[in-house]
Amino acid sequence: MDELFRDFPTLRRSATDVISAAEFAAKLAARRPLRIKYGVDVTAPFLHIGHAVNMWAMRELQQAGHKVVLLIGDFTTRIGDPTGRSAGRPVISAEQIERDAAAFIAQAGRVLLTDPAVFEVRRNSQWWEPMPLTLFLGLLSEVTHARLIQRDMFQARIAAGTEIGMQELLYPVLQGYDSCELASDLTIVGSDQLFNELMGRFLAERLGMQSQVVI
Repeated sequence: MDELFRDFPTLRRSATDVISAAEFAAKLAARRPLRIKYGVDVTAPFLHIGHAVNMWAMRELQQAGHKVVLLIGDFTTRIGDPTGRSAGRPVISAEQIERDAAAFIAQAGRVLLTDPAVFEVRRNSQWWEPMPLTLFLGLLSEVTHARLIQRDMFQARIAAGTEIGMQELLYPVLQGYDSCELASDLTIVGSDQLFNELMGRFLAERLGMQSQVVI
């Protein structure tokens, strides 16, 4: 991957996989600004060091003219990402989510460039709250139960006899569809988010859209 990331030293040092490298090379070769999805649920009032690693990589892409779309998961935070959890997350109030979201945006601006040419802030409540149930059910018809329960933490809960909430089971669909709404070209995530972001690739293919690259 050294040649692929020759202009992006942070990615050259830290990326472990690119899905797919050929697609990323083709997107760069097109010489158009890429839309980079950076999604965060608002489960705490601060970003952590793991976020910073990804943000420095995104800043390098911004310096090359690409745009980071900071997606505040104000809707999905109410559901709770089951990643790394042996039980469901507690419900967070709308007031706390909005307060912590403002802190997230300010903190991200300490690493990311905030020029509107290379930075945009969105909230996923913008499409999830007004979505008709018929449209949502149509989206779910693209995904099978068997595909969803392949996720390792779901398998662990099943083996342990621990309940899985329906909202948790559907969370990868919500996160994956966010990529479609943003017309994401690229996302940079930790390995714990790989399943959810690959769902974004799957849904884009099913909906006849261009798939995002996952680094």
